[in-house]
Amino acid sequence: MEKCLILLMGYLYLCLCSSVVESSEYMKYKDPKQPLNSRIKDLMSRMTLEEKIGQMTQIDKRFATSQMLRDYSIGSVLSGQGSTASVVEGVKATPEEWIDMVNDFQNGSLSSRLGIPMIYGIDAVHGHNNVYKATIFPHNVGLGCARDTDLVKRIGAATALEVRATGINYVFAPCIAVCRDPRWGRCYESYSEDPKIVQEMTEIIPGLQGYIPPSSRKGIPYVGGNTKVAACAKHFVGDGGTTKGINENNTVTDWHGLLSIHMPGYYSSIIKGVSTIMVSYSSWNGEKMHANRDLITTFLKGTLRFRGFVISDWMGLDKLTAPEHANYTHSVEAGINAGIDMVMVPINHTEFINDVTYLVKKSLIPMSRIEDAVRRILRVKFTMGLFENPVADFSFVKHLGSQAHRDLAREAVRKSLVLLKNGKSADEPLLPLPKNAPKILVAGRHANNLGLQCGGWTIDWQGKEGNNITAGTTILDAITSAVEPRTEIAYSENPEPEFVRSNNFSYAIIAVGEQPYAEKYGDNFNLTIPEPSLSTMKNVCGSIKCVLVVISGRPLVIEPYLSDVDALVAAWLPGSEGQGVTDVLYGDYGFTGKLSRTWFKNVDQLPMNYGDEHYDPLFSFALKLCNRINIKLALTGSLLSGGGSVPRAEATAEEWIDMVNNFQNGSLSSRLGIPMIYGIDAVHGNNNVYKATIFPHNVGLGCARYENPKIVQEMTEIILGLQGDVPADSRKGVPYIGGNNKVAACAKHFVGDGGTTKGINENNTVTDWHGLLSIHMPGYYNSIIKGVSTIMVSYSSWNGEKMHANRDLVTNFLKDTLNFRGFVISDWQGIDRITSPEGTNYTYSVQAGINAGIDMIMIPMNHTDFINDLTYLVEKNVIPMSRIDDAVKRILRVKFIMGLFESPMADYSFVDYLGSQKHRDLAREAVRKSLVLLKNGKSDSEPLLPLPKDAPKILVAGSHANNLGLQCGGWTIEWQGKEGNNITAGTTILNAIPSTVGPDTEIIYKANPEADFVKSNDFSYAIVVIGEQPYAETMGNNLNLTIPEPGLSTMKNVCGSIKCVVVLISGRPLLIEPYLSDVDALVAAWLLGSEGQGVTDVLYGDYGFTGKLSRTWFKSVDQLPMNYGDEHYDPLFPLDFGLETKPANTTA
Repeated sequence: MEKCLILLMGYLYLCLCSSVVESSEYMKYKDPKQPLNSRIKDLMSRMTLEEKIGQMTQIDKRFATSQMLRDYSIGSVLSGQGSTASVVEGVKATPEEWIDMVNDFQNGSLSSRLGIPMIYGIDAVHGHNNVYKATIFPHNVGLGCARDTDLVKRIGAATALEVRATGINYVFAPCIAVCRDPRWGRCYESYSEDPKIVQEMTEIIPGLQGYIPPSSRKGIPYVGGNTKVAACAKHFVGDGGTTKGINENNTVTDWHGLLSIHMPGYYSSIIKGVSTIMVSYSSWNGEKMHANRDLITTFLKGTLRFRGFVISDWMGLDKLTAPEHANYTHSVEAGINAGIDMVMVPINHTEFINDVTYLVKKSLIPMSRIEDAVRRILRVKFTMGLFENPVADFSFVKHLGSQAHRDLAREAVRKSLVLLKNGKSADEPLLPLPKNAPKILVAGRHANNLGLQCGGWTIDWQGKEGNNITAGTTILDAITSAVEPRTEIAYSENPEPEFVRSNNFSYAIIAVGEQPYAEKYGDNFNLTIPEPSLSTMKNVCGSIKCVLVVISGRPLVIEPYLSDVDALVAAWLPGSEGQGVTDVLYGDYGFTGKLSRTWFKNVDQLPMNYGDEHYDPLFSFALKLCNRINIKLALTGSLLSGGGSVPRAEATAEEWIDMVNNFQNGSLSSRLGIPMIYGIDAVHGNNNVYKATIFPHNVGLGCARYENPKIVQEMTEIILGLQGDVPADSRKGVPYIGGNNKVAACAKHFVGDGGTTKGINENNTVTDWHGLLSIHMPGYYNSIIKGVSTIMVSYSSWNGEKMHANRDLVTNFLKDTLNFRGFVISDWQGIDRITSPEGTNYTYSVQAGINAGIDMIMIPMNHTDFINDLTYLVEKNVIPMSRIDDAVKRILRVKFIMGLFESPMADYSFVDYLGSQKHRDLAREAVRKSLVLLKNGKSDSEPLLPLPKDAPKILVAGSHANNLGLQCGGWTIEWQGKEGNNITAGTTILNAIPSTVGPDTEIIYKANPEADFVKSNDFSYAIVVIGEQPYAETMGNNLNLTIPEPGLSTMKNVCGSIKCVVVLISGRPLLIEPYLSDVDALVAAWLLGSEGQGVTDVLYGDYGFTGKLSRTWFKSVDQLPMNYGDEHYDPLFPLDFGLETKPANTTA
């Protein structure tokens, strides 16, 4: 017995020693001094499969306990669909109670074997909207109308503080959906129907998370300390484009549509270091997003290099089957293998954990997929500093609903309001309202109801009515504070007409709109204003002057009642600060909001978005009243239509003139009457304007010249065409514009933008001074000699220095050495991009850009920030007055030389020139001369071209043969271009063929025919027209340069069966060598514009091929960059290559 006791004591001693050693073991993952990847690797090496799967699990707090978090190593908890920290139903939780609840869960996680902290997530979609007394900001639909990136950034920062005030560190925001149909119940969560606005609004991410360090790699998540939270961009991808706006429905669009409309917000979010991305319930062309490996893994994680974690939506995996949860094991397999890293289970966590465990052990989910998911989750947790500071304290409680945040929300309301009508006529505006009226009427359910004012996702998931749901100010209360004390205010929710007429009211304010809703409960096919609001409006506006304030998450049917109201304001869902509405109604601030989505006339028009072929709105996208007043007040030097902004879709020349003259009248009515310049991107004709002649893009025009040396320099002859021939006695460098049939030109982008590393847009150009002068500068020498009026600075850098801040090049060289006397203009938001991330320190950017020598800044949205910052910098002597005087002198020089002071107004005398036949004939000539023949026949002795016109039967194939939008490319009507034959006037290649061939020739068109069809139809030959999708700027960066499908398949199916000529429509050489032996003839047609007859003119021998390559055609992308004169120059087709043919009358 004694021996046994000794053995037992020895065993216990050894266990104790082992425990001491274990507890004192150095754990690298707990050491904040270690590199991030080392900490992740160390922690993962210690984790069991069960712990890894636990990290991939997110559960709702209603189904969670601290014990559960400890036992299962749960990765995250959330408060979903309005679940709060309240212990007792209906009792409003304090911030301290929220903190205690979160910390209780966190302590459970910290007591697990490895002590991995959990993340607590919540929907903070318009402020910390689940929490009582938090500041409720306007919903995104309103913020999109404000179009103020600094504002959303500040809202993000305020939201982060209020979320931290309750101990929470992760928000499911922002929603970057592009809502294309207002019938969708989540449309108010979308900033705009325009992807560019949505992209700009991703500035909320630096507000939520903090600014990523300059040294941070693209795609790496970043959260800057305990005042910030992890953000979540959602819902990936296409959720705003579902058919008929039905929630969780199918989005039908091609790859180009997905990339150009729904994806841009994600590009920007990733660049700004967003921590997580949530997948959409919706499908893309029938495939559920939660199971789409191509988009989640291959594109999002692979191509876009997103390094944060991907999270499912609430029960997102369950919804992969119909009915949902029908085969949960399969859904788990599909979702995890698609690339989802964390699953919002959110209820039955054991089922999820058991299924993942089973699937991994059966090798149906590879262990590498689990490792990738956990690595991403831990990366975010380490980046957040959770391992150092996992537990929340009470130090931020004071920020919840603070006055500073409420003032910010009030500002946001002011800026989001859109004035749609002001007075029964322009000469009798109703707004701003007088504050000293004797007696006024306030009516409508929404005037005195905070819940209706805030909308869905407020305290409850679906929102709720009433004034006690949270703290705030109703519109009625705000009116009481805004008017004079002696003004009598009568409030009646739905007054009878007799009451209205008999009370001698000076005017009425009516607030009407929608009930609160969220997600599918907001899907609505009627979009009518609900009763009794309609009755209220009719009863009041039929009797006295009234302003109608519409409280809604989207445009509603209003046209039938528009003539009855005197003024109409879209207030969207303004949130808790109703004073923002009265600030503007009563004129303390002006209306500045612009529609971020189209306001339809009737629901039968839907979906209808800006740029659509049949665009006939009640109020067009970007509508904003009082432009003339704003121009006068701001003394704006120039306006522009950037990125395809137009008076309306398919606007006539007369409508353009009226719009420009309206702005010009504003300028002329200023104190000194200095006229403004209106600028536009006319890069291949007047390409933003419907029915204008669209010329070939420059890449084709460069091939039209006949000799090699200094091609770009030679092409500056276009300046003389735009501006007129410089008089012989003109001094070098002085701009010249020769009368009212000419325009001021702009040489761009100074300098080196074409030489960036790997061809990445806005990247760094690495070259020495000699390389810059000899390669990139000669075009500017010639432009200045030819009197160019303005020069635009490049987004790019030269040897690491941003061009927008490069004083040596802009001032010392361009202005001084080259003696340029016109003005230097920035690119679109060019100075914002001096810092990384852009807009980080706008005041510094203004200082750097102006002092570098930029004279005019393309702001292009929030002019007040620029003007205020510049004024401050001059008053503080940071920018010398001499720099301001130099800039203004240059701008005025151009304006005087243009004759603007003598002839500031446009008239209709030039209208007939738009798309004239003479110009179309010129464009057709340009197409003919730009075509380059790269191959003609399988051998020199058997040329295929020119084609016979009298063949019995021919095939035309390829998506680009019958698509004017593809033929024109980017910068056509819209910034990114668009597909279709109705975008403008012109002739497709397919339509050009019938007028060229003989009348007996049968023409068969099939976009992508099967090989059997081709072989069985006895075609004499085929014309195959394939190429790239339209793109512009960054969206066109491409490291593969392959011909997109179905183009390759079409070429193989056709050219493998019959004689074919392949016509390549592209903005650059593409990878063609692997397929070259299969084609009989190959023509580079570039982006030819609107006149497709130019192609058939040459294919059929009415004219010969004369074009020569203006750039080298590579064999493989691994050779790039490769230019003529390089040491290792081994092209497929060298610079200046181009086979020639003679004009001929060909017969079969």
